[in-house]
Amino acid sequence: MPVAAVHAELDRVLACARELVVAGDGARAHRVLTIYRALTAGHADDEEALLVPLLDGAARWPPALYHGQHGKLLAGLDRVAPLVPALCASTPGWRRRALVILDALGPVVHLAEHHHQAEETDLFAVARARAPDRLDEVAARFWAAHAGVAPDLAEAAAALGA
Repeated sequence: MPVAAVHAELDRVLACARELVVAGDGARAHRVLTIYRALTAGHADDEEALLVPLLDGAARWPPALYHGQHGKLLAGLDRVAPLVPALCASTPGWRRRALVILDALGPVVHLAEHHHQAEETDLFAVARARAPDRLDEVAARFWAAHAGVAPDLAEAAAALGA
């Protein structure tokens, strides 16, 4: 599966966490957000080890952009995560708390979208030209990690009726 499919799956996992927040299911939302963070961190590590070193002056953006965006994504998730577990649809004021969580996730979602676009138009293009096997390796590592959490993600999707 192409490495761009990794980003589509990460987007899907984050959307699932957000939908669980909307449903007032803080426990599941926290679990899915934890999975998203772990998958994102592992994928970022793989990109930084295997793809970013391929960049040079011919690339549109410098390696520091990718390192910085990875760090900002993870830091944003770390700021939001503590808010999520206590969310419960059976407690008064839960909708207000859900909105606070969704507002806090907004910058993370926005950054992830722009970051994925930057990687797909620059980093992946450079890697495809210079070492396409590394793209395949990054994707394979992601899907191996994903396989370990697929049952949890399936359970969360089932709870949402998906």
